[in-house]
Amino acid sequence: MKRKKVSLPREIYKFPEGEITHVNWREIEPDPPGKWPGIYGDVETELIICRENNKSEQTVMGRSVYHSGAYHEPHCHFYSEEFIFCLSGKCVVGSIDKEYLFTPGDTQFAKIGVIHWLRNPFDEPVEFLWIYSGAAMPFESGYATPDVFAEGMSIYKKNKMPK
Repeated sequence: MKRKKVSLPREIYKFPEGEITHVNWREIEPDPPGKWPGIYGDVETELIICRENNKSEQTVMGRSVYHSGAYHEPHCHFYSEEFIFCLSGKCVVGSIDKEYLFTPGDTQFAKIGVIHWLRNPFDEPVEFLWIYSGAAMPFESGYATPDVFAEGMSIYKKNKMPK
């Protein structure tokens, strides 16, 4: 994991290798723009928990900030569930055929294979945590955007994990 040089009110904790990790999201280099397909606009994302960073086996966790006009197009995950938890700001989240206002304290939960999205039409940024359960790296979640829904759905219906 790349760590930023930040001033924190504590030392970086040292735990036995592979047992526990402790990291502040401010210590992680943000992902470069354009790394995530289907995400557009001014977005900041830090990948906090995953196999690559913490030797996670079944969990991915990140923090994102979507500035005004940014959006994540409709997508789904064929191999993991996802939830997002709003920390600050507001945006619009959608699932299937409905949209909802998403504000601090709100959680959106998407089951495996359920299409969902997020957009920020407001003047203020929205900050949230997101977690995939059942995957150790983001794209092991079976992430699929509209251009691969049909192919992904045919694989998903066979109920087999890709190799």
